[in-house]
Amino acid sequence: MADPAPPSDSTNVTPAQRNVRNSRYRYLFGELPQDIHKLATKAFKLFCDDPNHRSLRLHKLKDNNKGNHLPDSFSVSINMQYRAIYFIDHNTNVWYWVGTHAAYNQFTGK
Repeated sequence: MADPAPPSDSTNVTPAQRNVRNSRYRYLFGELPQDIHKLATKAFKLFCDDPNHRSLRLHKLKDNNKGNHLPDSFSVSINMQYRAIYFIDHNTNVWYWVGTHAAYNQFTGK
């Protein structure tokens, strides 16, 4: 049986976009537990192959002026406890934040 279509408010991203992880992302990634490194790397590879894969739970963040995330940022789930955030600069996805869901809530002002 085929997966049902994503909700109409989902964000579709083309896999042709380039992906870079900036120095802040790399620093935060280095602070993660080793088992999460593997999951984050797996999620990143999945995103590169299929950014709209349901398990990534890709969504655009609201620009609520409460958090520290950049305008027009997107969130991807690594698992239920960890998230990563990127923004699009021309044809490049710039990954700039990764951490726990609790830290994500604080960072995004939720």
